[in-house]
Amino acid sequence: MKNIRLTGVFLAGLLGFTPGVGSALTAAVSFHTSTTQVPVGSTITINEALSIAPNKAKVFMQRGVVSDRVTHTYEPYCYVAVKRPRSEMGSADTIQPESFTVEKEYRRMEQMAHLPRLFASSLSIGISVGGGTWLARNEGGPQNLNYYMSLSSEAQPSIMHLVCGVFAEPRERGIPSLDEIRKAVGSLITIDLGQ
Repeated sequence: MKNIRLTGVFLAGLLGFTPGVGSALTAAVSFHTSTTQVPVGSTITINEALSIAPNKAKVFMQRGVVSDRVTHTYEPYCYVAVKRPRSEMGSADTIQPESFTVEKEYRRMEQMAHLPRLFASSLSIGISVGGGTWLARNEGGPQNLNYYMSLSSEAQPSIMHLVCGVFAEPRERGIPSLDEIRKAVGSLITIDLGQ
């Protein structure tokens, strides 16, 4: 019996759970779109320098204005995601104006879930991409419905994605439309669609 208890405590320690303490889990489901907003081969042009705050790797945009976070919770937003080495995270950085090619595009739904106080019996997460209820069965509520555009550039290879999304109930709406994306970025970014 001692071996079973020690194994359970050891496993809980490996997974980062402490008995009697609640934990949070972020879950995400990615899938390729059947209704492409911005096709592969399109050009994304950043029209002016975008400042990245210290300890951040994203520059957010809503209503054509730059910020370090989403400022209008239920409105479409976009952000440019940058791969920054940990050693550089303490300082500010700047994304220079440039044109990028869209190499890949996909949707991703993200939701924060809280695990039960005691991590013991079982954990059940349902996945149903079509219905958009993959984790909402247990948690419910709005999710970040994000549309990722993977970007490439030889001059700025650390620029990873332009991500546009909205915090909403997946059964009420989908990812932002091209018009909503253009309103979110305003004159900061130009999107030229490829064929």
